[in-house]
Amino acid sequence: MPNAVDMFRAQRDAAEAVQRTLYETTTLLNALRQEVDRLVGDEHLRGLLRDERALLDRTDAFLHQVRCFREREIAWFWPAVWRRWLVAVAFALASATAAGAGYTWMSRPDASERARARARRNVADAIIQRIETMTPAERRQLDALMKGATSQKLSGATGERRNVESSRAER
Repeated sequence: MPNAVDMFRAQRDAAEAVQRTLYETTTLLNALRQEVDRLVGDEHLRGLLRDERALLDRTDAFLHQVRCFREREIAWFWPAVWRRWLVAVAFALASATAAGAGYTWMSRPDASERARARARRNVADAIIQRIETMTPAERRQLDALMKGATSQKLSGATGERRNVESSRAER
């Protein structure tokens, strides 16, 4: 069992070790404090820190402008889309109206031609009906009149026309 003197010596050695460690720590802290003071006092480092701060401020302002621009761009997107569609729909309606007007304009002569053809058909139907209801004597009289009218027309025409008319009369 260790005696009191050995314990005292062990405590003294431990205290000396702690004191040495404290002295080394104090020396290191003093050296560190001197280095920090030297760095804080360095004008070049301070200028670098100021420049970095100014750069960060400008970057922040630029990012703020970009955010504002994007918000405006998003706000302008849908109205632009609606305007484009409005122009497209207006063009489609205008072209459909123009096509309808063109069709109407082109079909008006058709309507007048159909009316004239209808009138001719009605006259032809009346003539056919009258020819169907003729007596044989009326029919001979009509044939004689038609033959006379045909020969008067053909008197100035070529022989080919005479042949065509004569073949019609024979039928």
